[in-house]
Amino acid sequence: MRKNPERTAWIVLFTAFGIFMTCAISLPLGVRTYLYNATTTFQTNLTSIRGTVLARQVDAEIPTPITRDSTQPLDEFTIVTTDDTSQAALTFFEGSEVTMYNNTILIIHLTRKPRFGISPHPAQVVIEVVKGRIRVRVGSANTDRRFEVKTPHAHVSLQNGSYAVEASNEKTFVTTRAGLAEVTAQGAMVAVAQGELTTVAVNEPPTPPAPAEQNLLVNGDFSQGLSDSWHPTVYVPAETITDTVQVVERNEEGLVSKADLLNAVTSTLRIVTIGGQPVLEFSSEGADNVHTEASIRQDINKDVQDFQSLRINAQIRLNYQSLPGGGQLGTEFPVMIQLAYRDADGNDRNWFHGFYYQSPPNNYILYNQPDNSNESITQFLWYPYESENLLVSLGNARPVYVKYIRIYASGWIYNSMVTDVKLLAKD
Repeated sequence: MRKNPERTAWIVLFTAFGIFMTCAISLPLGVRTYLYNATTTFQTNLTSIRGTVLARQVDAEIPTPITRDSTQPLDEFTIVTTDDTSQAALTFFEGSEVTMYNNTILIIHLTRKPRFGISPHPAQVVIEVVKGRIRVRVGSANTDRRFEVKTPHAHVSLQNGSYAVEASNEKTFVTTRAGLAEVTAQGAMVAVAQGELTTVAVNEPPTPPAPAEQNLLVNGDFSQGLSDSWHPTVYVPAETITDTVQVVERNEEGLVSKADLLNAVTSTLRIVTIGGQPVLEFSSEGADNVHTEASIRQDINKDVQDFQSLRINAQIRLNYQSLPGGGQLGTEFPVMIQLAYRDADGNDRNWFHGFYYQSPPNNYILYNQPDNSNESITQFLWYPYESENLLVSLGNARPVYVKYIRIYASGWIYNSMVTDVKLLAKD
């Protein structure tokens, strides 16, 4: 084969030039890509405010306990867990802070910023609330920063400000106390401004922003009858007698009743409809001067220390009471509302408020205390009750954890009604 040195030389020359140009272009691009995308990761300080908090790397099996007032630095991809006795604070590298309340699981995904100032990308803090409630304070940063919170139902982007994010299996709540939150789910985004709340249910877009108040009760209008949300109980005196059967019970849909054959009195809870609205009726019929009681209870088990207000609303109607006032000891009203809770010192406490229309004799007790009070209302008329802000009126004995609410009628012969019961917590 005939050789052509000149042709070979040109091929070598063009190949070398191509390699040179490739290096001349790709090397700066590679350096630029590195300078733009290289990041530095930072640890997050976890402090136990109360109880023992658990921290575990996602690939580890055994968590590390952090006891009260102790601080532990955490890496990315760490799971932090509080139980019903613990609370934690997270401090991030750029100055933002997160408070974790009881029974909360949180994952720290990303805590990093660009390594070089030439990068156009912002610093990143990405966390995930698996369940529970957190308070986020996004502080001012010296550099561009993106703070994001994931939940099982939504993606939340936060500007400088203060926010509450709460997640359960069914819903996510996002509340803005100051600043602006952008909440995205199912391809839709809503902006939540100061004093507003949005809710995201499973496979649903965010609801339009509304005033930042949520009802902690379920089925307070009794539209679902005496469902699993309420636990009804009726009491008659013959229940204390063990040697003979003196009680006849009825337990049907929307009705719970006990008849005391010995004392000739019947205590009943039933759902009735008035003006097209379901209401709960308490009644005791038969012999007078016999103590009976009928009650409903709903377990709440909710940490409320992050809220600004906590109020109880209800529609109350008193039709009849044979025992005046709240009885001789001030404990037997035709309608009484009880809130069971724990205070900041872990003490179990109760708040009571009773209703009556028949004035008692002078020797009967009527309490007038922040945690035990009552009021006289008009017979046969619906009364729209609104409590004070219990987080203020109860002072140092205010609730930090609500256990349950109980509504009951107690006394001799009575007939009373309740509907539209709400326990309103406002951020």
